[in-house]
Amino acid sequence: MLNKIAALGRSFGYALCGIGHCIRRERNFRIHLVAAAYVLALAAYLHITGARLALLFLTIGGVLALELVNTAAEALVDLVSPQRRPLAKIAKDTAAGAVLVFAASAAGVGAVLLWQPRALMTLLFETLTSPIRFLSLAVSALIAVWFVFGFPQRDRQKENL
Repeated sequence: MLNKIAALGRSFGYALCGIGHCIRRERNFRIHLVAAAYVLALAAYLHITGARLALLFLTIGGVLALELVNTAAEALVDLVSPQRRPLAKIAKDTAAGAVLVFAASAAGVGAVLLWQPRALMTLLFETLTSPIRFLSLAVSALIAVWFVFGFPQRDRQKENL
């Protein structure tokens, strides 16, 4: 029984390692994380709850999961075909295309669920007229840009990648 529990714990650890790899290595995964953070912050401001919030979480989870699958597919293609080959390109491009299609759908879902013109105009007005809110947004945007583009990456050779 304890061995099964330990094995389950290890499997979660492996999954977290995969997520960590994507955070460290995959710029697009970090872009999706930043987008998710802003969408969830907006949802909180708009008091989105219940099924609408569940749909947002499901959509965000789908984008992130598909990005993880895309990364796994790219790694597998690189493993079995280190040279450039047309079929390897097709595999990588279609996996990336799947993420793009789902991300575009997610943007549509987010727009439909969060579309509240009056509340959005109020938020815009409050942000532009409140120095604290404006500064908070600016700082969060700078942190987001650093996270996406300036996030420190380890040397691939040290990681044996």
